Amino acid sequence: MASRFLLVTLLFPVLLFSEHNFAAVVEYEFAIDVKEVNLSGVPVEALAIDGKIPGPTLTAAVGDTLRATFHNRLDVHTSVHWHGILLPGDQDGVPYLNTQPIGPGMSHTFEFAITHAGTFWYHSHTDLQVQRGLYGAIVLTDKDPDMAIEETVVLFSDWTDEPVSSVLRNLKTRDDFYAYKRRTIQSWDKVLDNGGEAIRNRLISSMTRMGPMDLADVGYDAFLVNGQQVSTFEDIGSSATQVKLRMINGSTSSYYDVEYASGPMTVIASDGQDVMPIKVQRLRISTAETYDVLVPLVSGRASELRATSIDGSGYSSLFIGEGQRVVAPDVSRPNLFLTNHMDMPMDMHMDMDRGGSATMPMHEHGGSAMTMHEREETAKPMHEHEEMPMHQHKETAMSMPEHKEMSMHEHEETAMSIPMHLVESMGMHQDVIAHMTDYSELMATESTQLPVKQQWREIDLRLTGNMERYVWSFNGKTAHEDPQILIKKGENVRLLLNNDTMMHHPLHLHGHFFRVVNQYSERSPLKHTVNVPPMGSVIIEFDASEEEDWLFHCHNQYHMKTGMNRVVSYEDTSLFSPEIEKLIKPSKRWFDVNDFHAMSSFFDYELSFSDERNEFRFELDTNISDSFEIHATYDYYFSRFVSGFAGVEVREHHHGNTHDFGIAGLNVTLPMLINSEWRVNDHGQFRLELQSELQFTRHFGFDWRWNTDNEYRYGINYRLNNRVSLTLHTDTEYGDGVGIKFFY
Repeated sequence: MASRFLLVTLLFPVLLFSEHNFAAVVEYEFAIDVKEVNLSGVPVEALAIDGKIPGPTLTAAVGDTLRATFHNRLDVHTSVHWHGILLPGDQDGVPYLNTQPIGPGMSHTFEFAITHAGTFWYHSHTDLQVQRGLYGAIVLTDKDPDMAIEETVVLFSDWTDEPVSSVLRNLKTRDDFYAYKRRTIQSWDKVLDNGGEAIRNRLISSMTRMGPMDLADVGYDAFLVNGQQVSTFEDIGSSATQVKLRMINGSTSSYYDVEYASGPMTVIASDGQDVMPIKVQRLRISTAETYDVLVPLVSGRASELRATSIDGSGYSSLFIGEGQRVVAPDVSRPNLFLTNHMDMPMDMHMDMDRGGSATMPMHEHGGSAMTMHEREETAKPMHEHEEMPMHQHKETAMSMPEHKEMSMHEHEETAMSIPMHLVESMGMHQDVIAHMTDYSELMATESTQLPVKQQWREIDLRLTGNMERYVWSFNGKTAHEDPQILIKKGENVRLLLNNDTMMHHPLHLHGHFFRVVNQYSERSPLKHTVNVPPMGSVIIEFDASEEEDWLFHCHNQYHMKTGMNRVVSYEDTSLFSPEIEKLIKPSKRWFDVNDFHAMSSFFDYELSFSDERNEFRFELDTNISDSFEIHATYDYYFSRFVSGFAGVEVREHHHGNTHDFGIAGLNVTLPMLINSEWRVNDHGQFRLELQSELQFTRHFGFDWRWNTDNEYRYGINYRLNNRVSLTLHTDTEYGDGVGIKFFY
């Protein structure tokens, strides 16, 4: 007994020392401050963490405690959100919802245990500060990481020299504001150049009151990788034959198609969760997603990893290795003229199937439209077993020969855990996917089934919006109108995500991983961010195992700030209140647009002041000398296509002939995108007015307005830039004239 006591006494310091190293406290301390940068040839003021854009990469291991202190040197509030990391709610970093913002001159320390490994990132959740540079990477490893393989972080982002408040205002001002800058306006000359199918598509879209689609909102000045348009990774061991790339899309609103110059990439993890290895030639990475991939090294080469913006407007480059530079293939701009929204869901490219023949992309249930019967059959629990706890995530890859031809049982028997650096050398015997744009091919390394004994809650969420007014929403309501989704702890929650818009939406749920239901059923992949393609559908499911309140939102920051977000609240423990709801609203909800039309024969000024549902409008027409018309109305938008209004109209024509009216009616968008006004005045007189615009070329356009009082105005416009056009107009009241139109 005495000897045992002596042995324990002697070993205790050693055990204590080992435990200290096993569960270390990893500390970081940074300042958030302004910094002048020149990322596109123009010096501008940005925001930086520790003087860097992106911020420093944070690393920790499972079992560690991460302690990070941020000192706010700005004159405004800021915040830090830990994207994709499971942690206590009060450490999540969403201002006011679960963590207090970091005030000017103040500091905040985050501290939480690391429970899972993977590639993640952190960023500000205040206003649009992520667009100005407040973001960085996080690498979380297993307790005993595989050190035999070289790796590096690849952090993609987008950059604009404009103040971010101006970007959002411009998006609100005109729906094609940045399309002009990116040269993606779908003018009729280009429609005709693309032939009969393009004409058919345009007419069908117009008849269904859908405008020309676009793939991006903002016209960026640069796309970046690790903070530069062109970066290098050369610090690689001489014996290395491949490199692990921890790719993060830290953009504010951009999607990328990523391709490597020296062979296919092997996808081994998505959003920090291991997947069965897949070889891909080109990989689409949505805003806020992460992917781990293996790429081969070629001696004497610096091979380009190119990330091309989904709209083809630009790219960034990372050259991996030393030697002669080898570039990746150019990615041509998608031909949107040959895309019919009635045929959605769609991909902008024709993919090659595994046999090499041209086929449409295989969506299955990982991002395509499904019937309700298909949803029910696909989403049903498959086996009577509990799901794998998410904290048991492993940093291992698995080999899997011919997984498309294997049954699920064969997958279970064949897939065995092997060191990551052996994945490539052993060979996976699978063909290369030419272009992976969805999640149909992602397969988890273990079962992700939810607990079968729990009750299910199914929630339909339609992704809705109005591109013309730049308002984004769920089920036709913005966060201001319907802020909360209620669930209960101990439920299995299924979200049916149906995209009714022509834009991609990357949806992110804080504090949880969810399974994206696809063809692999119980082995559907776990993710924290999922893209829902235009007019497409995706099903996600998660175990409601947390407490209190978590944000669920579109990670296109401009969509989120204009309404596409909700708070997912646990009914029994939620702290969400009307006071918190007021605090978490965007700092700017109301926007004004000023439109001037200065002609040689008349002057026209229009002002609108609106939020997501309400609008106040004022219009003045005058020839300066003896005639004018004034319209002042309040409009309420029932839907994207219908609004009601009431107000007053004052007219004076030719000295002293003045009339005052009370007016009310409806504005309705008709087929062919014709705007109609159906109104009656307080004398019982009815009037119908129609108006529309046609864009003939990138510069030349035609606008017209006519009403049943036989008043009209027609004009030809030459667009000089985003804001200014030269114009030639004729008007029944004011005659012909030349002049200029501009707005701000």
